[in-house]
Amino acid sequence: MTDEPRRTALVTGASTGIGRAFAEHLASQGLDLVLTARRLDVLGKVAAEIQDRFEVDCRVIPADLAEPDAPRRIYYELARDEIHVDVLVNNAGYGLPESLLETDWPDVRDFLEVMAVSWLHFIRLFTPGMVEQGWGRIANVASLAAFAPEPPASLYSGVKSQMVMSSRGIRRKLLGTGVHCTAVCPGFTHSEFHERLGMPDVASTMPRWMWQDAQDVVAEGWRACERNRAVVLTGTPNKLIRGFLAVVPTALAERLTPRSIKEVRGRRRRATVGEPSGGPA
Repeated sequence: MTDEPRRTALVTGASTGIGRAFAEHLASQGLDLVLTARRLDVLGKVAAEIQDRFEVDCRVIPADLAEPDAPRRIYYELARDEIHVDVLVNNAGYGLPESLLETDWPDVRDFLEVMAVSWLHFIRLFTPGMVEQGWGRIANVASLAAFAPEPPASLYSGVKSQMVMSSRGIRRKLLGTGVHCTAVCPGFTHSEFHERLGMPDVASTMPRWMWQDAQDVVAEGWRACERNRAVVLTGTPNKLIRGFLAVVPTALAERLTPRSIKEVRGRRRRATVGEPSGGPA
């Protein structure tokens, strides 16, 4: 028997999908949790279910990461209560339904704050404590999209590519400290992501082999983080797609990429009514 304190994991975007699956996976290993997301009602239910199921402490901090000071507020709240974060899962994220040229600038700014800034802010705040204690794990949930052509005037692939490359650099800086950093890159995953983009039935219109359950993404991603791998593409199909994108000419890959979310919706509508979908524009 030991009296060592239990480790604590902070999971962002923890109310659904991959974030919730990460919370459950870490709780199953005996870690206490700090969960953050925007929707307090949903987050509270998730925390209660995890506490009852795994008998761990589960703290809830509602926050909108589009607010620049949100990571610092979470950091100081935990520091005030002497809660040390050993595991950081940067999962919070979403996609914009329109292109940069069609989206109001405040919405673009909020998107970039969440997707390109807040997760780095969390790392800057919590990593020094991990290094000081000689142990820590950072899992940054990126995407297969990081390796795909960017649809015209879209931003999602770009911010995920930034996450992958920045994670690589942070990992190299932390080598030898006992702190690991991994970019976890899933492909199509069963979650609320596409529903929020206005495509709730997209899973039913695509091959089943292209989809993963969030639990499978997390299991493979966490194994990679424990081994301190820089980047992991979860699922064999996604590894194959990544390999294809690495060798196919960029011009061809761009022609195979939908020009916008609107085009994807249009293809689905035409397919539903039996009209020809047409080729890439």
